[in-house]
Amino acid sequence: MDKAHCHYHPAQPATWHCASCPRDYGDCCLPLNADDQDAVAVCPLCRSELSFLGAANSAQPFWLRIPKFFLYAFQVGPLAFAALLALASLFMPSSKILWLILLSVATKYLHSVIEASSQAQQEAPSLQSAFVGEGFALFFRQLAVFIIAAAVLWLAADFDSEALYWAVNLLIMLVLPASIIRLALEKELAAALSPELVGQVIKAMGWRYLILWAFLFILWQSPSYVTYMLSSGLPRVVLMPIAAALFAYFAVVMCAMMGYVVFQYQGALGYVIADETQQNHFPVAEYQRRKALAEAEIRLKEGQSAQALEILTQALERSPDDLKLNERFHQLLYGLHDRERCLRHLDHYLPLVARLNPALAVTTLLNARQLQGDFLPADALLCEQLAGALLARHKHREGLSLLRNLHRRFPDYPHIPRAYLLAARGFAEGLGQLEPAQQLLGFIRARYPASPLLAEVSQLEALIAKLGQVKPA
Repeated sequence: MDKAHCHYHPAQPATWHCASCPRDYGDCCLPLNADDQDAVAVCPLCRSELSFLGAANSAQPFWLRIPKFFLYAFQVGPLAFAALLALASLFMPSSKILWLILLSVATKYLHSVIEASSQAQQEAPSLQSAFVGEGFALFFRQLAVFIIAAAVLWLAADFDSEALYWAVNLLIMLVLPASIIRLALEKELAAALSPELVGQVIKAMGWRYLILWAFLFILWQSPSYVTYMLSSGLPRVVLMPIAAALFAYFAVVMCAMMGYVVFQYQGALGYVIADETQQNHFPVAEYQRRKALAEAEIRLKEGQSAQALEILTQALERSPDDLKLNERFHQLLYGLHDRERCLRHLDHYLPLVARLNPALAVTTLLNARQLQGDFLPADALLCEQLAGALLARHKHREGLSLLRNLHRRFPDYPHIPRAYLLAARGFAEGLGQLEPAQQLLGFIRARYPASPLLAEVSQLEALIAKLGQVKPA
């Protein structure tokens, strides 16, 4: 079965479908509001109600989850079920009624495992659940399936054709898992015997059904082989409960596997089942943020840049200091070459990004310089922060340009010595220009004789002297 993917993110599986557009959307495009989980999901483009696809396109193939099925049977419920069968093999009397009750409980429990696994529930059903609700009826329906299968095989044997007998035998074994799956889900004997419904399970899986059948066959044979290997060394009183527990364990593994294939192929089987471990519900603030980013991206990919800007503008009105929203807004304005609006937005965005993400601030400043070659921030501290980030990334000329004549541009800035010491290091260590570095150090000594940074000034002057280019003043 071909899987559908998000129209805007081809690597992401689709979880929603819009019949009006038509478009498939992944969770990447449709975040959900954890504070309003009953809200109807609508298409980001046409605002029509979306159809939920469940996990039909995101479920992991069952053959990759084999270890998890074995671990599934080690939970409290399956282990209690195994213990029940082990004890029954020791202490149950020869009463057919009691054995009938036990088999009905076992059938009920195993079918509940199929049902729970089909819903992608990580926790196995408790043993107590097998004692409530429908029990005998389900057992007799399953028994009827086995009786009918045996009757068909008996009729085939009457034809005195070994080839026909084995063909019918193989056919029954092949369709039996699909029949059990149908009975566990529909709870109706007609569904388990319906060639159409049973065939739908096989058709949904295609050739992969043979993989499932092979695994189930191996698992079904496993308890017998293990019991046979233990039979020569253990007394019957020990062997019987071990055999019963092994049967219970492997039966749970088989049922968990059969249930999961329903979850995996839910689309082709007509089910819509969500994987609760993958749900993307977010608190309202995070939901609004993600929704705005996703819808803006969709509008932009549709060539609707004006609508994308409007969506981000409204989101920034709610969360003006959200870094991701501001970053996306800046990138969009810069990509559209909206010079005036982009530069105006920098008055708010540049101090924010310089504080939270210096590396991104460097990129932002360089973008601004592409729009306006002589762009300079209107804040001295911001100039110093950005200069430090640029120098740390070996963008020496760009960084030094922010500190040029800083004392004239911001005469009241109290950290001129610190900024010019940074500039001197940039000249000396970055560009190898020792004379400008020496001039800046001299300026600090002359103008700020009481600065606590004079010790660092002396260290840098000593370094310049060691290079033999200039002498300290």
